[in-house]
Amino acid sequence: MGLSYRLSKICLCYNGEVMGNKQKGFTIIEVILFVAISGLLTSMLMVGVNISINRQQYRDSVQSYAGFLRNEYSKVVNVENDRSKSVCPIDGADGRSETARGQSDCVIVGRYITTFGPLGSTDGNSYRAYPVYAYRSDKGSAWVYRRGAESDKYTVNWQAKTRFSSQPKNSAYISILMYRHPETGQLDIRTDTSRFGDNLTDFVNNKNSAGIVQSAGEQRQQREICIYDDGWLPNERLSIFLRSYAASADAVIVGNATGGCADA
Repeated sequence: MGLSYRLSKICLCYNGEVMGNKQKGFTIIEVILFVAISGLLTSMLMVGVNISINRQQYRDSVQSYAGFLRNEYSKVVNVENDRSKSVCPIDGADGRSETARGQSDCVIVGRYITTFGPLGSTDGNSYRAYPVYAYRSDKGSAWVYRRGAESDKYTVNWQAKTRFSSQPKNSAYISILMYRHPETGQLDIRTDTSRFGDNLTDFVNNKNSAGIVQSAGEQRQQREICIYDDGWLPNERLSIFLRSYAASADAVIVGNATGGCADA
């Protein structure tokens, strides 16, 4: 009896010491909750960072594209007949022989800009810009317009796509003619939903690339160009607005997307 009592007392004392020892730390449930919440916050942070990056890339694409068009238009506003002694691209022009500048009726009057890509490529990501030549054989004849050799290439930043607001996605047949009339000096911007070849006379005469006459003002209307990408979620849509007969500062405008561009 005495031995049993002593052993019991020893065990109670041991258990009491163990029970009285308060250990500091986290339980398994607390650790799991901490990891889960930390992971959620990290994910939310990464999503926010990605959205911010996408938004900045999108704005960069828009501004870069607008800069490209403005640069082309400035070449028309400040047009220089910098044609070398090379052959004039217009048949019948006396400039076909090597004549000095100022001694030929073959003059550069503007820029022709169009989407470009492999056969069937209509994403509107790549562009080509050409000088536009004008010529007439005498004062009583009509002016003839033709594009020259390729001069500038441009690719929209971050693989963004472009199209007119009236066009479906991936259907970017875009032609833009910026020119100054060789007689009156009037600045003009024309647009069309087809791609022209070397001869641009039809374009100037309000016809499409098939030679079909367009309705009055069709090519001279204010045109909205969408800039978009199917994989981006920038929470904003911007467009480029081209205005005919506009001064240099107002010809190419960046603004909030409308109509067919708002849901691009």
